[in-house]
Amino acid sequence: MTGSTATVVRTAGPVRIPLVRPDLPAAEALGPAIARALASGIVTKGGCLREFEEAAAALSGGRHVVAVGSCTIGLTLVLRSLAALGRERDACLAGNGCPPHGLALLPSEAQSTEVIVPSFIFLAAPAAIAWAGLRPVFVEVSATDYTASTAAVEAAVTDRTAAIMACHTFGCPCDTEALQRVADRAGVPLIVDAAHGLGSRRDGRQVGAEGLAQVFSLSPTKLLVAGEGGIVATDCDCLAHFIRLGREYGNDGSYDALFPGVNGRMPELSAAMALASLAMLDGVSARRNQLAELYRRELAQSPGIGFVEIAPGARSSHKDFSITIDPTRFGMTRDALRRALAAQGIETRAYYDPPCHRQTAFEHFHDRTRPLPATEMLASRSMALPMGGHVDEAVVADVCEAIANAKQFA
Repeated sequence: MTGSTATVVRTAGPVRIPLVRPDLPAAEALGPAIARALASGIVTKGGCLREFEEAAAALSGGRHVVAVGSCTIGLTLVLRSLAALGRERDACLAGNGCPPHGLALLPSEAQSTEVIVPSFIFLAAPAAIAWAGLRPVFVEVSATDYTASTAAVEAAVTDRTAAIMACHTFGCPCDTEALQRVADRAGVPLIVDAAHGLGSRRDGRQVGAEGLAQVFSLSPTKLLVAGEGGIVATDCDCLAHFIRLGREYGNDGSYDALFPGVNGRMPELSAAMALASLAMLDGVSARRNQLAELYRRELAQSPGIGFVEIAPGARSSHKDFSITIDPTRFGMTRDALRRALAAQGIETRAYYDPPCHRQTAFEHFHDRTRPLPATEMLASRSMALPMGGHVDEAVVADVCEAIANAKQFA
């Protein structure tokens, strides 16, 4: 595997500033909902789940939100559901609240077997594609905002394309309008890996209503935390129906599975935590944006440090605060800087190194005649700095001072 040379950096001593700590609700905020769930005897598919799905739908602006066990399960179920949607396509396009969209079939039923996806993305995305029986086609990202390049996506469309998958990378909203136009011309659905997207906005609105579906993560590193979990947001009545079936093994209650599903349910205790966390989301997002601006202001004084460029009218969730290190201008490599920070007890992470097209599980899918220079550059230079419930102005100042003085520890 060509990506096996990725550097693993660990702190030499105790961790002084961890990379992330979750923004968690107070115990007393969870108590009443947990007590109700325990008293009811219903610890899955109960009142907390219904209340959370309704609140999350209002937030996302979509007609439906279906809570699932993880973002990865949500992505897989969306892709698996395309086959079921294909069988229902006439009814789906006829109305029932569903917007017109092209619906691809799985390999056993058609030649549309490929999903276009950026390589600079968390490995769950190509894993979901492969688990759904489809083939990831890796494309380039923009070197400025790290999200899928619209031109690269359009160039990759063929008659084998079943869907396009984009991503709100690190919380930076991708250009769903431009990508939707590409999807419309290709006659395929746009699906967004919105794992980092809760707290991200375009034109003042929470992302989530664009495309056929957006799938969010509620894991501990995210702004809205359920412990583990995810939500699928969609305007398509048919897709929502099949996601609900899919999280129940494909069983509609008759024990006659309509398609192979999974146990993708979210427990009531996770839904209770998600509800309490949802009430905190605006504050957590605003706080992270304040800290990100402070990081940018302090680090802008050092040559060779680059930042994600957020489009006008958009706001990042800053699930991660990631910078790039130009070794020539900064005077040391990204990995050397990580080692210097680790020597001072400061955790960082190199997202996404190796990128997906060089990972053992997925490299055989990649067409090596199609280079991905922006992806390779970001993989070698990108570095996430501490961000989360433990970060305040003093932590930002400490990290920025350590970066400015890093050569002493190299």
